[in-house]
Amino acid sequence: MNMPMQPSARLALGAIAVAAVAVLSISIKSGWPLMVLLSMMLVARPKWWSVLILGFAYTVFLNSGWPLLGSLFFIATCKPKRWWPIPAGIAFGLVEVLSFYLSDRPLGITRGYTAMGSMAEALIYPDHANKISYWGVYEPVIDWTMALILGTTIGSFLSSRYSGDFKLNTVPYLWSFSKGKSTARRWLWAFAAGIMMGFAARIAGGCVSGLLISGVIQLAPAGFIFMMSLWAGGVVTTFLFYRTRVLAVRKD
Repeated sequence: MNMPMQPSARLALGAIAVAAVAVLSISIKSGWPLMVLLSMMLVARPKWWSVLILGFAYTVFLNSGWPLLGSLFFIATCKPKRWWPIPAGIAFGLVEVLSFYLSDRPLGITRGYTAMGSMAEALIYPDHANKISYWGVYEPVIDWTMALILGTTIGSFLSSRYSGDFKLNTVPYLWSFSKGKSTARRWLWAFAAGIMMGFAARIAGGCVSGLLISGVIQLAPAGFIFMMSLWAGGVVTTFLFYRTRVLAVRKD
């Protein structure tokens, strides 16, 4: 029978690992091994104190106060498993303000995927890429939108771990109720839907974050048109695609 490791043993093992990696970081004159270990420990043990330690460590390592401020914001806001729309909207509005303050641009995530496509074509078929005027707008360079994609993915994962809501689920319940429990079918539909949404975002000139939210915040007519179209299309698709006849609003 496998006995669970006692908290004191886990603490001692963690201290030994930190000390060993700290010696490695000093020997190679780079702090990245230690930062990677601290980040892995946060994923393995997402507690408020580990988030605070990691934020302080990145603040010292990067010589910037933003990681510490981000860790405090994470501790204060990411514990609930669900957010009611009003505080969620206020928090997202603050993120938008920070986006304008730090990058002089509104948030937008699909631009990063477009830049990745530009980079891929520039590597595989550079002559054709140079002839496409569209790639003149989305040049094949790594920019902040790619960091936004990475940060959104990692942040969502850490938030779900921190709130205790993370679990591997290849087929959600509502999908299995309407379409069956086939994982391959679920992923095929998700892949096709992602392609259509990305293509539509490029035609519309933005996605939910870049056109709807950022557009509405700037009082752009296109943002409000996109918002109503997305809402109407989502309701119709839900009734046609899922076996449901009830729309419910729930606050947990």
